[in-house]
Amino acid sequence: MASIIDRRQFLGGLAASVVVSGCAAPPSAKPSGTRSSPPSPEPALPPLGDATFARRYDRLRALAREAGASVVFATSGTTSFAYLVGGRVERSERLIALIVPVEPAGGDPFLVAPAFEVERMHRQTRVRDVRPWEEQESPYAVARSALGAAHASAKILIEPHTEYQTALALGRALPGATLVDGTAAFERLRVHKDDDELARIRLAVAITQDVFEMAFTRLRPGVRDREVSQAIADDFRRAGYTGYALVQFGALSALPHGHPGGDALREGTVVLIDGGCEVDGYWSDITRTQFFGGEPPAEFKKVYGIVHDAQSAAIARVRPGVPAEEIDRAAREVIERAGYGAQFTHRLGHGLGMDGHEPAYMVEGNTAALEPGFVFTVEPGIYLPDKFGVRIEDDVACGPDGAIVLSRRAAKLDDTK
Repeated sequence: MASIIDRRQFLGGLAASVVVSGCAAPPSAKPSGTRSSPPSPEPALPPLGDATFARRYDRLRALAREAGASVVFATSGTTSFAYLVGGRVERSERLIALIVPVEPAGGDPFLVAPAFEVERMHRQTRVRDVRPWEEQESPYAVARSALGAAHASAKILIEPHTEYQTALALGRALPGATLVDGTAAFERLRVHKDDDELARIRLAVAITQDVFEMAFTRLRPGVRDREVSQAIADDFRRAGYTGYALVQFGALSALPHGHPGGDALREGTVVLIDGGCEVDGYWSDITRTQFFGGEPPAEFKKVYGIVHDAQSAAIARVRPGVPAEEIDRAAREVIERAGYGAQFTHRLGHGLGMDGHEPAYMVEGNTAALEPGFVFTVEPGIYLPDKFGVRIEDDVACGPDGAIVLSRRAAKLDDTK
């Protein structure tokens, strides 16, 4: 649930690695089917082919035409840039931009990049046409020249994460052009996941669940939340992936984005683990909540059961044509009927893909209809201040006939006995 950037920063600031091992939890805290050793590196998925990127550009051009644009402009350092060029390139003080002619005659996409970066662009992206600019030149003048006279009065669709000063400079270089807000078009560009994308998300989900299940079996009294987070990150790394975890003990689990404070684990404590990993640029996002040490108390069992039922209701409502807000409502109604409506304090879920949080959002007010290929989290929660919180988060795809749950759903407590 917490943003991936925040978690990465948190993990990056931890002290040296502390591996938490050889400390199985009591049987009551260990769900069936858990792993006791880190997952082995998975075989690499086949790389995305030329046909995949051709379809992405066709889709982009169609969306640009709907927006009335004749050119598309996206800078490095953005997810949409990576989605289109086939590689991550960091944002730079020197302009690196993808330009896609759409109308009147279309044309192949090309990059504008510093001359000394041309070879790196060839290595890190799939775009062969790179228009270089020298240090003493204006990159925007190079872009204007590459577009040609036909685009002197172009309508340029601007990727929404473009820096303001970059957009201003482009506008000054093409004074006859009109800059068009590309937010809606770029949201629609990536919201549908194809089979190749789903395969990567599925693998990320499977790895995450294996690592989390193993982490729960390793819990022991005295271990600190930050140590468990670090051990999880290390297990992802040993499996060959980048991953993270937000680990919250006891009352801290009642804060949906509570920052680990170095607390030591005690018997009779709620433990919440939330996080995921990245496979070929695609993320998972899973949350599991368990009770550590002995039989869970009645209040925890009650709250856990309500959250589980709420998630089941939301998943059952998923199908094409259903407004996103109704998925949120389905879960919220269960929690409200149980008397905990005020303790469910966030939206039900968010889209998932190359960004850990992206459209479509399962939230009241989002009337956009679900479509096959949408991937999102379903993560209801109940948070009792100064006591504990319970969140259960699974990753779901909208299929042609209903929900496709990509993760292994957490069992109800009665099912774990």
